[in-house]
Amino acid sequence: MKETYYLKQEGIVTINYAYHQNEVTMYPDLIKLKIALDNGEVLGIETTGYLNSHEQRNLPTPKISKEEAKKNLNKNLEIRSEALAVIPTEYQTEILCWEFKGRVDENEFLVYINAENGREEDILVIQNTPNGTLTM
Repeated sequence: MKETYYLKQEGIVTINYAYHQNEVTMYPDLIKLKIALDNGEVLGIETTGYLNSHEQRNLPTPKISKEEAKKNLNKNLEIRSEALAVIPTEYQTEILCWEFKGRVDENEFLVYINAENGREEDILVIQNTPNGTLTM
């Protein structure tokens, strides 16, 4: 498990952890942990995503290279990181994607390009706040 994002609110930090399999982030397998900032006590844990989705996956070899996937990005996106990730869909399926984190002007984004066919699957806006990082 690796930390992905966190948010501090009312003396509590909520940290999202995602499972990693062979350096691929498995976003369907999220765990959220709530910790008190004053004494470090664990106040809550949400494991629904992990319990419902976690399994050893037989990941396909990407048909689209990282360089090919980059051709589908906004030309103004200043890429800061790139990796493979499995993302959930609204249809209860999963898609292997190239995940690109980057900036356009003052805005940060996560862009997901399908590693099988090169289609853009999702774009999330990253909001960095004094209390943590949110995605929308």
